[in-house]
Amino acid sequence: MKYLAGLVLISMLVSAGCGGGSAPSTGNPAPNLSPAAAPMAAPPAGTYTWTQQVTLSDATPGAAIYYTTDGAQPSPASPVYDGSPITVSANTTLLALAVAGGFAPSTVTSLQYQITPITATPDFNPLPGTYAANQSVSLSDATPGAAMYYTTDGSQPTTASAVYSGPIPAANNTVIQAIGVAPGSQASPVAEGTYYVAAGSGPMVSAWMTTDAPPPGLLPQPGTSFIAGAAAGNLPVIYVDDTQTYQSIAGFGAAFTDSACYLLNEVAAPAARAVVNDLFSRDGAGLGLSFMRNPIGASDIARSEYSFDDNGGQPDPQLAHFSVAHDDADILPLVLEARRLNPGLQLMANPWSPPGWMKTSGSMVGGSLLPAMDAPFAGYLVKYLEAYAAAGAPVQFLSLQNEPLYVPANYPGMSMDAGTQAQLLANDVLPALAAANLKTRVLVYDHNWDQPGYPETVFSNAALAASPQIAGIAWHGYGGTPGAMTLLHHQYPAMGNYETEHSGGTWNSDQEQVDFPEIIQVLRNWGEAYVKWSLALDENDGPHDGGCGDCTPLVTVNSQTGAVTRDIEFYTLGQFSRFILPGAIRVYSSNAPGLVSAAFLNPDSSRVLVVYNTTAAPLTFQTQWDGQQFSYSLPAHAGITFTWMGPAGSGASAAYTVPATNEIEASSYNASSGVETENTTDINGGFDVGYTGAGSYLEFRHVDFGSGVSQVSARLACDAGQGSCGGSLEFHLDSPSGARIAALAIPATGGWETWQSVSGAAGGASGVHDLYVVFQAPAGTSGGLGNLNGIQFK
Repeated sequence: MKYLAGLVLISMLVSAGCGGGSAPSTGNPAPNLSPAAAPMAAPPAGTYTWTQQVTLSDATPGAAIYYTTDGAQPSPASPVYDGSPITVSANTTLLALAVAGGFAPSTVTSLQYQITPITATPDFNPLPGTYAANQSVSLSDATPGAAMYYTTDGSQPTTASAVYSGPIPAANNTVIQAIGVAPGSQASPVAEGTYYVAAGSGPMVSAWMTTDAPPPGLLPQPGTSFIAGAAAGNLPVIYVDDTQTYQSIAGFGAAFTDSACYLLNEVAAPAARAVVNDLFSRDGAGLGLSFMRNPIGASDIARSEYSFDDNGGQPDPQLAHFSVAHDDADILPLVLEARRLNPGLQLMANPWSPPGWMKTSGSMVGGSLLPAMDAPFAGYLVKYLEAYAAAGAPVQFLSLQNEPLYVPANYPGMSMDAGTQAQLLANDVLPALAAANLKTRVLVYDHNWDQPGYPETVFSNAALAASPQIAGIAWHGYGGTPGAMTLLHHQYPAMGNYETEHSGGTWNSDQEQVDFPEIIQVLRNWGEAYVKWSLALDENDGPHDGGCGDCTPLVTVNSQTGAVTRDIEFYTLGQFSRFILPGAIRVYSSNAPGLVSAAFLNPDSSRVLVVYNTTAAPLTFQTQWDGQQFSYSLPAHAGITFTWMGPAGSGASAAYTVPATNEIEASSYNASSGVETENTTDINGGFDVGYTGAGSYLEFRHVDFGSGVSQVSARLACDAGQGSCGGSLEFHLDSPSGARIAALAIPATGGWETWQSVSGAAGGASGVHDLYVVFQAPAGTSGGLGNLNGIQFK
């Protein structure tokens, strides 16, 4: 009877047609029928700055939804909503009607979507920076038909400012600000470029700086130029050698959490959404984020718990109810906009938990994967990858489980030991990826640096260690030291190392002093990516569903006003992401007392050097590269990025030499074996070298002993309670077993960060050699031999 009643009702609707009022004319349905619930839409109607994927739903069980986008009133003769997102790329009025058996038709939901794009930010040519002479600066804009307006007097440009019609003269310290305005679009964010002129015969060096004090960071600084000759005097020296290369760089980024995408897509005021341009493009002040993480289902930084096949908690091993519809509202629109702004953007995806029916807990919280669900779990991952690829957002990297060694009590998570992960990869996930012809590659582990045994266990399966489907190891930064990545690189040199999560937090008294040393140390330890946690949060560090209530984002969206604030992590990450391009190669750079660094050769032959002052006092230092040098002063706790152009390709640098009588930081090694770097509390901060074992060594190239040396000193620390103190530190020329020129006993100092200067005689060295510093163990021991922070000869 219900079926027949439904047919009669639909017949009445079709025969009656639709009128022009706010609800369709439906004849005179039985007065005792309640209307179906009005359809709802996600995201809600409003003004957006990029294309939206609109999904419809209805609270009435079994309701069919009919809709129109041409202004006509919907009826059962209109298109029926089939669950696929409705793409809204222009100003659109979407009308929707719900019809269900046993109910009168719903009222018509009218949804007004206004898509008002933001004009692309103007580009400068040549790029802002330091030059040898005044420049003529051209402006361009990627939005067709855009007019550009600019100022050079420090005022904000508007449509009343000078309109760009030809090159703008830029003398020393000229600041050009420009906006683009295209028909039918909002004005672009303000692009700002500062041009400096520096005298000198060598390459011009441009500089940008962030400090731990206001004003906001990524501020252009007066540049300088290289001058011929080696570094001299008593200043600390950063040596850069682009003939010695290390890993390539995939990129920098953060996570497209549910909360971040909701805030940036729905809550941020339309004009404030211009921050998305600054996050993903390199126009104007853009960061150029290029390696982003995407949770598969809910994380703790989400508004609710959800998977892509909840199915009311009922098992669905055939995944017949799988759908990524949740992501259509906010996540996919933002991902697609990010890809439009940065076409080379790569995605790394992973679940916090599969659907609860796959787990021993029966819930997304807690538990582990049921043995019978190995194949459905692999299928779940494959369906996600296929859905994202079909939506225009292919995923390049996948891990099987977020933080598999931690099972949270109040947000989605799952235990997955290393043996289980290896079994899943070998028997289910890799075969499923291959069968689906997916090019996505797997990152194993995805947890903290303090458990390197987990990826070692996975790779004890020789087939997995050799598999081209596995790209490497994902690491988090909440425990251990980035030096663990060098340990794994030496064991598995074909595997990449990716830092895929470390959030800032209110637990850090000065986030800037945390970020610069960590990002530099990750990069110095073979890290190919550095990824923060949530891209955006609100003023209360949310929304979040359990889990982290004190994590901090790159940008904060005020939930009441929609205003967007760029936080310190926007600037610290930007000091790297804006200048180090995907495909860049890390090259050798040294550290110096009070200074840590990382250097890169970009695909366009530009060079990048990031230096951080780890001390509470300003430091002046020299940089030496290719037989040239420049001097620069850096405020306390400040990070600076230098860029300059050099000969195309690597291999052009002139050899450098390091005086043996200079203080040589242990972390400045050119190569190593069996050691890890870590943060140190010793004099001047920076990184020491520890986790040493018998035969561990450091190699320092091009050390100049002059006419000879007679003494060597070293900064050493050893904890007798946990280590094997009493071994020795040996100094050899040209190989770990070459001529020995000195040896120092490693004393018990009272702790791993309790430092002591130890000196001894040295001899038999003159001229330039490669220096090897080798750890030797006391009899009957093999590990925990001590930490080293620096050496110096006299």
